[in-house]
Amino acid sequence: MANIKDVARIAGVSITTVSRVLNEYPHVAKNKQEKVMAVIKELNYSVNGNAVKLSKGKTNTIGVIVPYNNNSCYDELINGILKKAHELHYQVLLLPSYYENIIESSYLTLLKKKMVDGIILTSHTLHPEQILALSEWGKIVCCEACHVGHVPSVFPDRFAAYIEVFTYLKNEGYKRIHFTSGRDFQSSPSTRLRIQAYQETITEAYESQFFDQCFDYQDGKRVGDLMFRNSIVPDAIFTNGDEVAAGIIASAQSHGYSYPQDFEIIGEENTPLSEILGFPSVDYHQTAIGEQVVSLLLSDEYAQVQVRHQLNFRARSLPLPTQQRSHTL
Repeated sequence: MANIKDVARIAGVSITTVSRVLNEYPHVAKNKQEKVMAVIKELNYSVNGNAVKLSKGKTNTIGVIVPYNNNSCYDELINGILKKAHELHYQVLLLPSYYENIIESSYLTLLKKKMVDGIILTSHTLHPEQILALSEWGKIVCCEACHVGHVPSVFPDRFAAYIEVFTYLKNEGYKRIHFTSGRDFQSSPSTRLRIQAYQETITEAYESQFFDQCFDYQDGKRVGDLMFRNSIVPDAIFTNGDEVAAGIIASAQSHGYSYPQDFEIIGEENTPLSEILGFPSVDYHQTAIGEQVVSLLLSDEYAQVQVRHQLNFRARSLPLPTQQRSHTL
């Protein structure tokens, strides 16, 4: 295969001139440009992309470590990342980790190898010491609150959202309040915050009211079966996703209960499901977070940016049986 030396020799110019033509540098004589382009066409020469990236000192590629892509939360976040990266003419390399620490660490070595210009951590299992050590190789930005020095982040205040939801349910007079999460208490900081918010607000033991390992519609149906097959069923449920909430509603119907007549339910991520089924949902503005995290990654800033959540209520066709519920906070 022809290389840049062959192009320079046949065109009768220097290798530097060929490189400048390929990289569209100004101030190259028109006749030399034409000679070089003619030889490139004749030899069917293609540019070595890796060599060009190395010469420029950047790849125009960012890595995004994501646990999995079948979750509405990460769908919105990734959409925001892709949108902003496209605007800034960057490619995105998605790196699924499935919450495996070794895989996450190996992905971050892409910074050391100069294969990406930076990495976004959406959700992860890395310890602060690991992140700090790996950040020496290049810029890392987190989509969760990060307390590691010199590692910026853009994140929602999830604890404030949890407190707001549990306070609303308590003030509305609900007594049997159940809640769900994804990962378990030991592995998930957000699950620990959810339990803490419940304990601080409801001031009751949470164990019998709490269900983890809920990620999608089928998980919602599974925990719904556990909730509604008992004689004492919940009168309010705070779920960790709209898909989970939809699954619980479907399960409740199979057990002879209906929403919203028999119970309240609040989801997360504010997807079309919550609008269609008419239940409240917490919007963490993940698309906006995705856009901001790309801008922060590609800038010289090292900020901690907190994005305010919003609890959205839907118009109901029927009130709950105990009283007419408020649609605004």
